[in-house]
Amino acid sequence: ALMGYGTGAVMSVPAHDQRDFDFAKKYGLDIIVVVNKRDENIDAATMTQAYADEGVMVNSGQFDGMDSQKARDEIAAYLEKNNMGKKTVNFRLRDWGISRQRYWGAPIPMIHCNTCGIVPVPEKDLPILLPEIA
Repeated sequence: ALMGYGTGAVMSVPAHDQRDFDFAKKYGLDIIVVVNKRDENIDAATMTQAYADEGVMVNSGQFDGMDSQKARDEIAAYLEKNNMGKKTVNFRLRDWGISRQRYWGAPIPMIHCNTCGIVPVPEKDLPILLPEIA
């Protein structure tokens, strides 16, 4: 079910992702805080849920003390500079139905013919202009 999702790399951030946090708690894995709240330190030992907000980087080497939002770009630049990775953007787009916002379907004009039954309007006759309503 997940084979088509993501890049194939496995990432676990238990202190900052609830699913990873629950998994780490269940299996007794270490939880290392790398983003503190701006106004207080987070103690991994007493955490009851993941901290998923922005904050200040900790336990992150040269990025300690940096705003977590700014750190994303700095870390990506560091990885690219050292040929350790490349920043990409993943779009999570889903297919649209051809009708887009029409839940009942696309407006394909059909003709109710007594001999042929219901048939689409021939392409050469498209588009059909509806009469003006006064």
